[in-house]
Amino acid sequence: MVEKVINGIVAAMQDDLTDKQLQKLENVLVVQLHGLKIEEECTELVVSERHWEKILRLYIASKRLENCAESTLQNYGRCIRMLMQALNKKLPDITTNDLRFYLAVYQERRKISMSYMETLRHYISSFFSWAADEGYIIRNPARRLKRVKVPQKIKKPYTAEEREHLKDIAKTQRDLAIMELLYSTAGRIGEVVAINREDVDFYNKEIVLWGEKGKQERTVYLTDGCIYHLKKYLDSRKDNNPALFVSLRKPYRRIGKKGIEAMLRKLGLSAGIHAHPHKFRRTMLTDGGARGIPLQELQKYAGHKKADTTMLYITVKQDAVKASFMRCIA
Repeated sequence: MVEKVINGIVAAMQDDLTDKQLQKLENVLVVQLHGLKIEEECTELVVSERHWEKILRLYIASKRLENCAESTLQNYGRCIRMLMQALNKKLPDITTNDLRFYLAVYQERRKISMSYMETLRHYISSFFSWAADEGYIIRNPARRLKRVKVPQKIKKPYTAEEREHLKDIAKTQRDLAIMELLYSTAGRIGEVVAINREDVDFYNKEIVLWGEKGKQERTVYLTDGCIYHLKKYLDSRKDNNPALFVSLRKPYRRIGKKGIEAMLRKLGLSAGIHAHPHKFRRTMLTDGGARGIPLQELQKYAGHKKADTTMLYITVKQDAVKASFMRCIA
């Protein structure tokens, strides 16, 4: 069995190593595995053992009590179900190497980003930590899973020209109003699709949003351009749906997250621009910071618990840094 494992490893690395490196690898494996007994693990389908599903339901219930968003709970559940079905082992029998193997195979097959890899590691670690604390397993196999080092990429906001281009090619008044509202409120897409007509205070130019993540209300404000396009869109509506934004065709249902994402994706492809709902949120916070709004006020407007989170959204332009340096230091 040891020889079979060594041959399999060497064969898998043939395309990546030279003959000399392959020979050295084989020699190292022979030395390191000498005297060890390797047995093939049984991976036959376990039909009767579904105890992990009950534990998962309890875990999701506990996260719900912590006020996690439903979308987050769904992601937790989906991640753990896929893990358990892939490993096909009883929960107490899962080892750290099982988790490492699963994540490595998942990344290799699906070509996921390092950022998403870290998200999966976080979901898995959270579940097994809870299971160990609650006494469902003796040891936490995820404790030794190291954090994935995620390269910090600067996510750029829209330029003023890009925003105008998207508005120019928008095909409906609804799409214009959606883009103006996403920018003006810096709202999360889940918060925006939940708005009703009666929530909009046109007189005071404001909307009270129900925080999708923090579960708290916060007041956001509307630009004159946003009010203009909202009124024009609402005047064109012929339905009685209380939702602020609805589908373009009967029966005029409330538009969902995927509907807005698809609309922006289509506009972005036509314009040659990477268009996404969350990018409007980043753009508004960046513009607000560049125009002198204090960080604490931007944090409150965005509904962030920590100012550090708000800072991740704000892109500081190098020209502004240079101008401040020359004014204050030079």
